Amino acid sequence: MRKVFGSISRGLLLITLGVIFFLLNYDILSWGFWVHVADLWPLILILAGIGLLFSRRIPLSAVLLVFLLSMVAYSMVVGDKPLPGQMNNLFNGGTTETRPISVPLPPDVKKAKVNLNLGGAKVSVVALEPGVSENQLMTGNYQGLEQGNMSGTNKSGLSTTQSGDTLNVTLSSASFGRNTGNMTRSDFELNLSNKVHYDLDMSAGAINGTMDLSRLLVDNLKISTGASDFSVQFGDTGIATHGKIDSGASKLTLVIPENVGVTIRLNGVATSTNFMGSGLLSDDKNWVSPNYSAAKTKINLDISMAAGSIQLERPKTNIQ
Repeated sequence: MRKVFGSISRGLLLITLGVIFFLLNYDILSWGFWVHVADLWPLILILAGIGLLFSRRIPLSAVLLVFLLSMVAYSMVVGDKPLPGQMNNLFNGGTTETRPISVPLPPDVKKAKVNLNLGGAKVSVVALEPGVSENQLMTGNYQGLEQGNMSGTNKSGLSTTQSGDTLNVTLSSASFGRNTGNMTRSDFELNLSNKVHYDLDMSAGAINGTMDLSRLLVDNLKISTGASDFSVQFGDTGIATHGKIDSGASKLTLVIPENVGVTIRLNGVATSTNFMGSGLLSDDKNWVSPNYSAAKTKINLDISMAAGSIQLERPKTNIQ
């Protein structure tokens, strides 16, 4: 009887997970749904304790099933919370400041290593328009919601060093809340020069937004984030890009032109994709586009996602 109950609860757990991801994909639930784990996690202890009272006759799958259903019910009652980086000012004394971001491009620089250390953030990354700020590596704006006493804090959040023909740039939101730890939101709008090759490394608690790299020469890309909803767009740049994306429960959209070769290595639990429908072929743990070997531009991605969805868009490229 116990084995039958365990099989039923495991089946219902998988069905519930599937239904939740359908609701997330069709925006009936928002990805902020997962933030309710922070509110309801003590329920797991309560359910586990009930299981002990019944001599462990309640399997773990049943505990997780009840917990997920409780999260759904809780979400229906109180609504979905915004993801970190989308929160309003919930504390007294908070101020919002907007500061410009400006990094000059020395004439002898051929490569830039850009490190973005963000908390919860709304991010927009695009290429500088041709003819605009020709002597700039990076322009943009930072908007931060600050809490408490910020005296003695380094408010720049930006540092640069040059080594040979490489410029190292670090942009961090941590410095904006070093004394209190109460930074609740940061918005970054970055415009990058297309004259140099990039190593981009972004670490964030959670992100919401777009990285349009279609006109940028990105050799290496690394993104580490928690629960997020973001898109990354690549272009036909004539180079090989190697990327590693580590994410929590997220919704990720990849936009890669049809004529660009793609290989994606995916590691994840309960992660849904449309790779087969978008023309990729499965090769062990890799998904590979049929044109990969012959393509001039190649995108090589290693994606690890705890749960969520990955959608691949393959727009046609207009050949003049």
